[in-house]
Amino acid sequence: MVRYGTRLSQVEQIFISDIIQLKLKLGSDPPQKTSRLHYLIPASQPNLQLCFNLVSSAVNRYPVPILLGWHGVDEFDAAKTHLAKLRAMQRYFDSLPPEEDDDLAIVVDGYDVLIQLPPEIMVERYFQLVERADAHLAQRLQISVRELHQSGLRQTIFMGPDKICWPIDYRAPRCWAAPESPIPSAAWGEDKGYGEVFHSDPRWLNSGTIMGPVGDLKRYIAATVDEIQATYDPIYEFRESDQYYLSKVWGRQEYWRSKTMNVEIHVPPNGFLPLKNTPFQQTEYHVAIEYESGLFQTKAWYEPYFGYLQFNGPNLTTNLAADNRGDGSEFEPPTIQMPENVATSLAKLYDDIPEAHPGSTSTDWLGLVRLGVNFVTHHIYGVWHCTGSKQFIQLEYPTMWFYPFAMSLLRAAVRASQAGEPLTRKLIDGHRWVPKRHYPAADVVGVGYGGVWTDLDDEFVPWRDVCQTYNRVLFRGEMEGHGGMSEWK
Repeated sequence: MVRYGTRLSQVEQIFISDIIQLKLKLGSDPPQKTSRLHYLIPASQPNLQLCFNLVSSAVNRYPVPILLGWHGVDEFDAAKTHLAKLRAMQRYFDSLPPEEDDDLAIVVDGYDVLIQLPPEIMVERYFQLVERADAHLAQRLQISVRELHQSGLRQTIFMGPDKICWPIDYRAPRCWAAPESPIPSAAWGEDKGYGEVFHSDPRWLNSGTIMGPVGDLKRYIAATVDEIQATYDPIYEFRESDQYYLSKVWGRQEYWRSKTMNVEIHVPPNGFLPLKNTPFQQTEYHVAIEYESGLFQTKAWYEPYFGYLQFNGPNLTTNLAADNRGDGSEFEPPTIQMPENVATSLAKLYDDIPEAHPGSTSTDWLGLVRLGVNFVTHHIYGVWHCTGSKQFIQLEYPTMWFYPFAMSLLRAAVRASQAGEPLTRKLIDGHRWVPKRHYPAADVVGVGYGGVWTDLDDEFVPWRDVCQTYNRVLFRGEMEGHGGMSEWK
């Protein structure tokens, strides 16, 4: 028994210290892992369409964008070739150390994309999607998910969905080897005058929106650049299409997945096989299509199947009035609820700018705001991609939830980034997620609307040198709502 005032022996001190450390260890949480999200935009020059992208990502608290191929020349000049996008991506991924291989990257086209939801939603949905996609692939190959992984097969890179195989050539494996999506074909209804393509299965690859681990993307892009070097045809009409080569690598993957696992795959009579360039050529790159448009909503041929809804019913619900399948009198409008994580994330952004909406709370606003929804899968999608005619992006921008508050949201986003705010408030996949890039100090940023990082000598370009020219268009929603013009400069 130890009495007060007595001196402990060295052995007793060590014993007590060990007991204390053991209790602390047992009672403490495991150390948090921290991973980064990279937001990458292949873009060579500024214009209004790029600034739509930059505003939409910043107000949603994305990492500060890194522009790839900025002021690129020769083979990196996007004005000359779409392949500059792939070369700039390869250069960026190759510049990263191996410890960043498990980071996630979102890569989007620069001039036809709008962001609707915060990155924490994208990251959370990504890991949910990985599980569903692996299960779907295992079912298709008639094996278990465990056997799938043991065979080195998995789904980690997700590309946007297309309802048409572009460039069109249904002899090509990138067209005929595309597996069917898990969405029932009846979900798209029958042709009622829109044209057959509207009702087709969204089973083909669109290269304008990509999300996946840095390490896997590094290998996939490298394989695609190798494909360009091995098969480039100077007289082929679409020889400069990045989508053509990315989908060639993906089509070869899908064919060899089935062939390796002895699953029958239908080859059209005039179809040609995706032979390997060398006997030991790798074909598995973990590439998949994001069929459900939870991450990416493409526009072309989807027009009857997405639109903006107000969640003004009980518990942030809405009834979908669109009869996509043409059920007529038998149609029963389904009820869609705003997911809790979407409501929480958007409410936080809204509540961070009380000066922009005096007297209104997020509780009031969430029941009034209109959000873009895929009418078939019922997802409030994360990213809208203006495939097809690009004139529509200027019409879409004013419909986004942030348009009436864009200026205030931008300023709040810059402050949060400079303060080191993480991307997520909870662990996702056991990780704490932070941005790859923050905004630098105020004296570098200047006016509080932010700016971009570039891969040109790792340079930060402030807002005044990228988007200030377009402030009147970008901030019209807030400035006209406030009835003032002075802050447009």
